[in-house]
Amino acid sequence: MGIWIFVGSFFLILSLIIFINYKINHDFKIETSWLALSLSPVVVWLLTTEQLAEFSGFGLAFKLKEATSTPVSLEMDGDLIKPEAISRDEKSDMSHLDDFKRDRVSAVTLVVGKQGYYSNWGVELYLSELTPLSFFKYVIFEDKAGNFKGMIWGTRLLEEMRTSGIDLVSILESGQVPDIRGVSTNPVLLGSSKQESLQIMDAAGLSELPVVNESNAFVGVVERDKITSSIVAQLVSASISED
Repeated sequence: MGIWIFVGSFFLILSLIIFINYKINHDFKIETSWLALSLSPVVVWLLTTEQLAEFSGFGLAFKLKEATSTPVSLEMDGDLIKPEAISRDEKSDMSHLDDFKRDRVSAVTLVVGKQGYYSNWGVELYLSELTPLSFFKYVIFEDKAGNFKGMIWGTRLLEEMRTSGIDLVSILESGQVPDIRGVSTNPVLLGSSKQESLQIMDAAGLSELPVVNESNAFVGVVERDKITSSIVAQLVSASISED
């Protein structure tokens, strides 16, 4: 097999992946993982045996619909996250910060509606210690019953507290979490389709979404790029299994 066949297969498959991403997300871009996928020996073999025809015309439309209708998976399309609560004791005694750092906690929880429970300086101190760490990402808002109320990047909340001067305690006590800039209040239900998740992201202009279970409790995050990559992988896998 000549080298030009491999070169041609690389560009063809990469073009197909970019086309699929455009059909799903309506924008053009190239991910590093897509380059690796395009160079996969399996995909090259599919091309040389002329089985990639399934990716064109009706076949592509059918397979794309099938792939996007599958449920989102926190393992493939995002991350399963168990946030740790900032409690009354911890706002005055920061000893638990070492535990959070040791356990590589990626999110903390703030409870909406509690009166006289938090202090602005306490939350800010937590965020100033955690946000420089690569594994820490989110602040999750929930009510007293554990129902999801919102999610924001820790760095964004810290910025809002420092530069915009928001009174976080008043917001938490009054329940006006949506008033905080950068808060995502539209979760996707665990088990929803990839297509539905992408539609919610498009409508809200987001690249990621909080995920809740049937009890409306936060369980993790799904990301646009990971969903798109899993759809591409599923399309390739489907063609391989049909051989």
